Amino acid sequence: MNNLEEEILNEFDEKFPNPLYDEAQIGSPTANTPIRFFISQSLARQKQAFINKVEGKRLPDKQGYYGPYDTKKMKTIGILTTFYSIDPAYSLCSVVLDQLRALVKYEYKTVLFVLPAFEDPEHLIPEGVEVRKIVPQLILEPYKEFSYPAHWKEDVEKAKGMFEKNMQDIDYLICHDIFFIDTFLPYNIALRESNLSCRIFSWIHSAPSSRPVLDNNPHANRYTLPPRTTLIYLNNDKANELAEMMGCWLKDVRVVPNSRDVRGFWNLHPLVEDLIERYDLLEADIISVYPLSTPRMIAGKGLDKAIKLHSKLKELGYKTKLIVPNAHANAKRDKGTVADTMVWAADRGITPYDLIFTSQQDPPRYEHGVSPKIVSDLFRISNVFIFPTVSENSSLVLLEAMLSGNLLVLNKAVGTLREHAVETALYFDFDYRHDKEENERYYLDLGKIVASQFEQMKPLQAKRRALQRHSYDYIFKHFIEPLFFENESATTNLP
Repeated sequence: MNNLEEEILNEFDEKFPNPLYDEAQIGSPTANTPIRFFISQSLARQKQAFINKVEGKRLPDKQGYYGPYDTKKMKTIGILTTFYSIDPAYSLCSVVLDQLRALVKYEYKTVLFVLPAFEDPEHLIPEGVEVRKIVPQLILEPYKEFSYPAHWKEDVEKAKGMFEKNMQDIDYLICHDIFFIDTFLPYNIALRESNLSCRIFSWIHSAPSSRPVLDNNPHANRYTLPPRTTLIYLNNDKANELAEMMGCWLKDVRVVPNSRDVRGFWNLHPLVEDLIERYDLLEADIISVYPLSTPRMIAGKGLDKAIKLHSKLKELGYKTKLIVPNAHANAKRDKGTVADTMVWAADRGITPYDLIFTSQQDPPRYEHGVSPKIVSDLFRISNVFIFPTVSENSSLVLLEAMLSGNLLVLNKAVGTLREHAVETALYFDFDYRHDKEENERYYLDLGKIVASQFEQMKPLQAKRRALQRHSYDYIFKHFIEPLFFENESATTNLP
């Protein structure tokens, strides 16, 4: 343990005494070391992150991601829309909401530009976003297809004035369909003519079409790329066609897929959202949920065997999470059982970051248990249900796992489980009794069987990919944020 870790752990013990970290309650100091060591590392990292933030830099996360800290200044990102409300039923609103969430989470100064009449009665705009109601409300009907009114230049001047007045602090401006939709033409031309220094990222959400000949028609501006602008499309398949339509080079096009994050799509319980954030659940390959009563979690439910199987899956290279919505964990003895289990799991390579008890979240709030809504939401993001229980009559949690589409891994010694799951599950002997070395090999073989079945189940792999590769965190880190740090050379239109 380094000095910073020791210092922060001592501060934590003084300010936040918690029975989980009481060595007398958990057992011997030696047995308690793995949890204390993990806590000291985690807290030291938080403190160092704060120090680095003050100094203008940032530690990399577990994937080596450094985040947006710039030693000179933070970037200000604007998103230009014509929204008068934020309705998630409108797909573009969902895209913008995810972008706003990511920008705020990764600590960018974020500005949303909307119409003067904009309202957000349900408070969907993330806290930390500045909403500027400065986009002029124009009559856009006359701009449909290739038409335009006689006063189109007046509309352009009105928008240009508002943009120049209210966008001077923007470093990067994200536009959604502004440069392509016919009725947005006055905003399109206003941006081109505005005296702004920001770089622009122009999202196109429509399929490309043929490039029309539009001599002396202002709609020709919909088919050229302005200076300092990068074209953003949603897939690689049509990116080249889009470049041809816009009269630019393929090098001027970047592909950024849409995110569809479960935190917005499923309306998850706040605790589940907090667990996703705190433990990076969406990055996991295998997520198991095992609801149980704390006093029976070892002898009656065999949680230790589920942990053991998870440790073998982790040995095989999978990122695993085992979430335990545990009830009846308010007594001192039960808290000790949870702590001892975490120490035992840590010795097997399953850290407190991989084994998550709901009773430990915001104590003592969830020590008596969690709501069915929370259990349901956790099952929705899970994919493998490991159930080494020793006795069941008609298991509700098994039915919940089945309804959630999990791969079922059940105890073959409990015949009632087969009455529900019939031949749709894997059935294992979790009480395989041999010497330790042989037992370890046996559980590794079980892990290989689970992994093989898991990889063959296409719906689970599709879900895994959507959770991992289309969360707003992943799309932001791997596609959007790199745009802010590219070489800012001007794009080039084809002659």
